[in-house]
Parts: sequence; structure tokens; C-alpha cells
Amino acid sequence: MRVGARIVRERIGSTLARHDTSVVAVLAQSDAIPYATTVLGVMRASYAAFPISVRNSPAAVAHLLYQAGVRHVLVGQEQSSWDLARDALDILRIQHPSAGVPTLSTLPVFEELYFQPSDNSSATNASIDFEYKGPDSPVLILHSSGSTAFPKPIFFTQYRLLQYLAIPWFGERDLTDTVYSVHGSPMYHAMGIFNLVLMIPCGVVSSYLPPQSPPPTPTPEMVIRAAKTTDCNIVIATPAFIESWSQDLETVRWLAGRDLVAVGGGPLDKDRGDYLASQGVPLWNAYGSTEAGTLSVFFPRKPLAEWEYYNFSRLMSTKLVPYDEGTFELIMVANERYQPCITNTTVDGVGAYATSDLLAPHPTIPGYWRTVGRADDQIMHSTGEKTNPGPLESILRQDSHVSACVMFGRGRFQAGILVDPKPEHRFCPSDEQKLAAFRNMIWPTIERMNEYAPQHSRLFKEMIVVSDPSKPFQYTAKGTVRRGAMIKEYEQEIAATYEKAEQSEQSDIPLPLRWDGDTAVEFVRTVIRKVMAHAINDDDDLFQHSCDSLQATWIRRTILRALRQSAQIDTRTIVDSFVYSNPSIARLASFIIKILGGASADESTIEQRLDAMTKMVAKYIEGFPPRQGRDAAIIPTGDVILLTGSTGSLGCHILARLVSCPDVKRVYALNRSSREGISLKERQKAALVERGLNANIADSDKLVLLEGNITSLAFGVQDETYQLVCAHFDAFMANTHVTWRVDFNISLQSFEDNVKGLRHLVDFALKSPLRDPPRFIFVSSAAVFQNARPDEPLFETPSKADYAVGTGYAESKWVSEQILYEAAARTLLDPMVVRVDQVTGGLDGSWNAHEWFPAMVQSALHLGCFPDDHRVVPWIPLDIAAAALVDFRKASNPTHTVHLAHPRPVSWDLLAEAVAAEFSVPLVPYAEWLSRLEKASPRSNHSHSPDNAPGVWIFMQPMTS
Repeated sequence: MRVGARIVRERIGSTLARHDTSVVAVLAQSDAIPYATTVLGVMRASYAAFPISVRNSPAAVAHLLYQAGVRHVLVGQEQSSWDLARDALDILRIQHPSAGVPTLSTLPVFEELYFQPSDNSSATNASIDFEYKGPDSPVLILHSSGSTAFPKPIFFTQYRLLQYLAIPWFGERDLTDTVYSVHGSPMYHAMGIFNLVLMIPCGVVSSYLPPQSPPPTPTPEMVIRAAKTTDCNIVIATPAFIESWSQDLETVRWLAGRDLVAVGGGPLDKDRGDYLASQGVPLWNAYGSTEAGTLSVFFPRKPLAEWEYYNFSRLMSTKLVPYDEGTFELIMVANERYQPCITNTTVDGVGAYATSDLLAPHPTIPGYWRTVGRADDQIMHSTGEKTNPGPLESILRQDSHVSACVMFGRGRFQAGILVDPKPEHRFCPSDEQKLAAFRNMIWPTIERMNEYAPQHSRLFKEMIVVSDPSKPFQYTAKGTVRRGAMIKEYEQEIAATYEKAEQSEQSDIPLPLRWDGDTAVEFVRTVIRKVMAHAINDDDDLFQHSCDSLQATWIRRTILRALRQSAQIDTRTIVDSFVYSNPSIARLASFIIKILGGASADESTIEQRLDAMTKMVAKYIEGFPPRQGRDAAIIPTGDVILLTGSTGSLGCHILARLVSCPDVKRVYALNRSSREGISLKERQKAALVERGLNANIADSDKLVLLEGNITSLAFGVQDETYQLVCAHFDAFMANTHVTWRVDFNISLQSFEDNVKGLRHLVDFALKSPLRDPPRFIFVSSAAVFQNARPDEPLFETPSKADYAVGTGYAESKWVSEQILYEAAARTLLDPMVVRVDQVTGGLDGSWNAHEWFPAMVQSALHLGCFPDDHRVVPWIPLDIAAAALVDFRKASNPTHTVHLAHPRPVSWDLLAEAVAAEFSVPLVPYAEWLSRLEKASPRSNHSHSPDNAPGVWIFMQPMTS
């Protein structure tokens, strides 16, 4: 701790004042031991420590930094944490320009803290003076989860932390020398911090995972192995981990021999908990919150056999307020021994904290309670993640077939939704055909919900429960659904839905110990035989052998379970239709191997992709609107530009160029609204600063910032605004369409919104009141030639579809080009397709760290090499590309296609040699580099995977062909 304090002082220097308590934040994915040592070192150095979760958005981190008055941030070694910190500071500068911006430095690593040179022992052990600033000075700050709004900082004073440390003294166990497994507790979480400070008052021995760089993500197998190795007496873990352990009989027997197995961070599945208790596992439900600490007795001498129930610590004063139908809301009331960190109500004039947790009493044992839900309707899953149902339900209620809906999923791995159809659409849900038809009817709206929802809150079609007319929905006087009553009313149907989902996984089929071509084929054969009740040949089409949709669902979920449990793949990103796209044993086995190797989860055949491309073109070239330009010529007084995507790298530079052009009268910059609620002007300024441009560009009188969506009619802006834009077409207008999702992993279908938006812009251009329609400049990509032969000339003409096939990004660009070519042939529109090659960083060298080349450069140290190649690099700097695009609006020679690339390309060898020299790594053939990358990829189950390997792997793998 003294070493940590000394290092913290050295990192910070003299930038922080000593007369007050300066706040030092920690933003890192570091493993537990150096993280914990640094947090203690910060406090020992007389500062307040503030661990911040790296799962927060940049806007949320900026909010926390400002609210807590952070003066310095210790950032982990990983690039993602540095990107998060810098993005947060950019937002902080814009939103609070008068506030001081925290300085940054690197979080100490394990070796710095524990491997000090022996000849420096005196300096290492030198005492760091501690300045006590009184009992009410903050010493530690944690933050809330931020599931319903921005997370809030929660301050622990010196006195409050002492009260926190007293919690185990009011327990029923002597914890001295007890070995306590906290291997799965993240250090930025209240549970992780409490487990850390627990060592101070009661002498418990905390067991952590060994230091490793980069730190691995804890898995159930990793945590239980570590707990066994250190022979822990007490194990505490999240419900998801404990549920996983319950599947292994040997692990259950080992857990039964522990003094206590504590579940915290969320509700445990009742069936799993009951099973563990029946096997003698001393299961205990740890109940508490960041704001109030651990409220249940910590720890009981012997937990109840009815493991869900707990009693409150004698340290606390609690009040249970009746809420609804046998449930009570818990309120923690301050007393002379213990006060909550936050008070939001009073009880008899005393400050108190209303937890919003709903509890139910034990039917026969007074003083014991179990948690049944949240007063604010927040759903806590078995993973510890939370779903805020309000905004998601609001989206579904907009569906014309839906009257009301209620999400459920407390204590479950995934969420579901109970839907009450409108009267004209109601039916008996026991009719499977009508149920399937209704699910299909509302599925487009569910997909919109899933786009908005966090990944853990997204819905599967099987998790849609439909109300029965014999059990109508109940509503309050306000007209809102009685949520708790309806979930209870449909308890059996909900349970049956989860049971059916679990049964469809065929969990009794043994998983392969290792994955290769042979074991994948054998596993799929077993699944098919089990599900379809008869054997078929490996190349037979499943659906020609009477495989129906329910059986396909069983097959899909069983394969997903196998990928989750034996290969640790996040299967929530895999498309639902992969069984239909790979309808044979051989193709499903091949699909599994590709997924394990890092391939895109939504691959399809070349023929299918080409067919999808041509169909999408046909869909969006129908019905171009007739021109309605004025007969009389309009004398232009300056150019009026509509620019989409102005907050991106290229968009920022185009905007800066346009604003500086004297012949440009007005620039309308159209961008999407922010989910975080940050205004477009703030985002535009932050984007400009990030690219090394002047933020004042966003204040230009020429610029009009519009928040909307080009996929919506009238762009989703107010009608008067839309009409105002139309009315300003008193001069030349250019549509420079640069807003495009740069993601090489998703399918063409996922780019359809971009294509749809392009068509809306075409129609908008054709509505211009000018005699001639405006020039439409579309930023395409050289990726439309990704399959062309290296020696083949690439002309500035429409290209072949098969040149672009392979990635949804390139396919969508090709589709868009064809739409514009057709528009030029059928209307008076004068579009220009600009195929841009790779664009590099701007004038300041700023290059998006998540693009393929920066990721490749960053991987050099991790892989110990850099790829060599003999091809040329026609890359063009960002500012020059923007200048060229702006100049193209004045092109006098009519042309529909332009290639934008460097006129004097350089050899890759020159770049590669410079990178290799900078990192002192050798150049190797591309195939060898790719092989090393594959071994380092997280999907290969190697423990030393570089943080940025997944991105590089996804970019590079297709190039092997």
C-alpha cells in the first residue's frame, strides 16, 4: 500500500492541491491485485479514490468525472480504457468548459507494486505522510449502476467508511483466517470494493485470480478452479456463475463442503438454488446496495434451508412499508451506528434511504425476508445485468397490433415480454398457428426494440407470451398496467415459456471436449438424431426430411448452448436463421467451425448474396418522383449544401472545408439524435476537436445543425423545419452523403437503412425548386472492387456485382451505386459516385484507433511481428479527400463516377519497415502474421490474447484468399 501511495504521488506530481481532498479516479480493466493495491494507495496518499466501471459510455464517464470533481484519472494499460478516458474528457470540455479537466496517467502494474529493486528498499518503504482532513472528508467514491439514467457518484466519508467496516462485526461468524473467494468480483463494483476492505476489520484472507496481462475475463470454470486451488472456506459469486456450477456434480459436492456459498449481484434461479440447497450446499442470499451497504447479516452462522430468505443485520435500522399484495418496500433509516450514503426520504423526521426494493416476509419465521422485485420496475437478471423495461415497452406499444405489454425476466438469463393484443387481434394463445402468426406480425417492432435495447435485454421470438382472453390485463386508475399482478397472473405461462426454451436446448447431449471438423460433425449428427428422432445423411436437407420450425428452434438453441458453454462464445450476436441458412449436418458443422474461427455469424453463399444485392437494387429503383422544378431560372446567391454524417472523420473535414468556402451560403448538417441526450451541437464540437479542427466551426452563421433520420419521411425533423430547408433552395445544392456504418461484419440486410436513406435523399433532391436538380455526391468505396484481380484495370464505370460480394459493407455500397446510376438514367438527377480508397488520419495524424490499420499497428508488440507485402498503398490523407469532395461539386465535365486515391502510391514495404523499426519487431510474410493473429485471437482459447486482436482478425481473415 505504501508503494502504491508513493507511485500515485509520483504519477500525479504537484498538480493536486493538498489543502482539500482531491479525487483520483481509476478507469481500468486491470486484474484485481494491482487495482486493489492502487485504490488503497490512493487513499493512503490522502486522496479520495473513485473506481469507475469501464462499461460506462464516454458520456456517463464525463458525467461522473464532473459530478465527483475528479482531478486525476489513473487509466489502465489497455487501449480501450484510454479511448474511453479521452472521449470522456472531450465531452467534459464541451459540456463544462469552465470546469477543470482531469489529468491522466497510467495505472501501476503488478510488477511496479510488488517487484521493487532490492537496492531501493529504503525508498520503497519510505513512509508517505497521511493528512487526516476530518471525519466528514470523502475517502472513497463508488457509483450507481446507471440503468435508468446516468450513474450517480456515491460518497463515502472517513466516518461512513468506518461504519461500513463495522458490518462484519455484527455478523454471526468469526472470519479471522477464513479464506474468501472473490475471484469473480469486479473491483469497480461495490461488491469488489467491500470484499477488499473486508480484510481490514476482521482478518479475512481474500483470494484473487493471479496477476496476468492482459487480464482474462473471469469464467465460471476459471473462478471455481481458483477457489478450489486456494481451498476457500467461503465463496461469493454472481447467480450466473452459481447456476453454471450447479450443472456439474463434482463442483456441487465441493461447494457442499464449504462453510458458506454466497450469491450476490442479482437473483438466483429458484430451481437451481433449491437443487443446490437439497444437495447440502450452504447457500446464502447476500442482500445489499451500493448506497446502503450489505443489509443482510454478514455472515450467518448457518443459512436457512429456504435459501432465498435472509434477516437484517443488527447494525441497521429498517422499516418495511406496505406496497402491494403482501409485498413491502424496504426503507433503511439512519441510526447512531450506521447511516446510508444517500438519503432520499425521512421516517419520523430521521433521514432515510428508500431502496425501491420490494420484499415479502417468510410465511412462518418472523424477521426473515426475500426480495421479489423492484418498485421502479427494473428487472435484474441472473447475470447481474439489469433491464429497464419502460422505454422498450413504450416502443412495442406503438405497434398497431398491441394494446399493452409487460417485460419479465427477474432472475433469468434472458428477458421476455407478455403482450396483450388489441381487441381485434386477440386469440387463444393455445392455437400454435395463430400464436406464430401474431409473433410474426409484431416482430418488426420487436426488432426495433432490440436495436434500442442493450444486448442483455434483447428479445427472442420464443420469449413472447401472448395474453389469454380469459385472463384479461388489469389496469390502474391511471390507465397503466398492474405490472406485478399481471406477471403473477401469468406465472405459469411464463414458467412454461422458459421451460420450453430450456428443453429446446437439448442440454443432455454431451459437449465436445475440443472442437474440430470431425467433432463438430459428430456433435451435429447427435443433435439432429435426437431432435428429429431419426438419422439422415450428412448432406441431406433437413427441411426435406420434415424438419419443422419448432425442431429448427431446438437445433439452433442446442448449438448455441454448446458454443456458449464449451467455447465461451457470446451467442447473442449470432443470427436466429442460421439453421435455415445451413440446412444440413455438414453445413451446420462448417458453420460452427467458422464461428469458432472468428468468421461473421451471418454468412451466406455467394449466390444468395448476389441475389440479395440485385433484389435490394430492384426494391429501391422503383417510382422515382417526377421533377417539380420551377420554369423560371433562379439567380443563385450562393451554394446551399445538405451534408449528412458531419460528426464522422470525413464529415468533420468536409464541414470545415464548406464553412470556409466563400461561395457557400448555407450548410445544413443532418445527423441522428443521441441516445445519451447530448445535443448535436455538443457532439459536433467534440467531433471537430477530436479531429484536430476548430470547435468554433459549429458556431458558424452558415451552419444549421439538424437532428433527424434520413430513413424517415421528412428526415424525422419538424415539418416547418423540413419546409424551411426546401424553401432555401435558392441556389446550387449538393447532397454529400457520407453517413455510412463502417462495419465489415454485418450483412447487407443490416445496411438497408443506409440504402433506404440514400433513396430518400434522391427523392429529396428531385423535389428541389431549381430548374436543374442539385448535384448529388455519394461517397462510395474502393471496396466495391474487393474481388477484382490485382492486375485488372478498374474503370470509372459501373462495376460488376461479384466484385463487391463478400462483406455487407461493400455490397451495400454497390447497391447504392446502382440506385444512383438508375436515377441518372431515369430522371434529370446528376449524381456523382466517388469511390474513395483508404483514407488516413488528418493533419494532426489523428486516425480512428478502431480502423484496421491502426489496429494492425497496435498488434505489432503483442504478436511480435508485422506483415510484409509487395503491394502498393494508394491511401489519401483525410483533409485532402475532404477538399477533393468539396471541389467535385463544381465539376464542369459531366461524369457519374470518380476514383479518389493517391496519384503516387507508395509500396507497403516502406510503411511496414517503418512500423517494424519503431517497435523493434521483424517483418514476416502475411500468411505467417495471420497465423500468429489467429492463435492470439480470443476465439482460439489462448489466454494471452491481445485486446485488439478480435478487430484485426475480423479485418484480416478474408484477405487470405
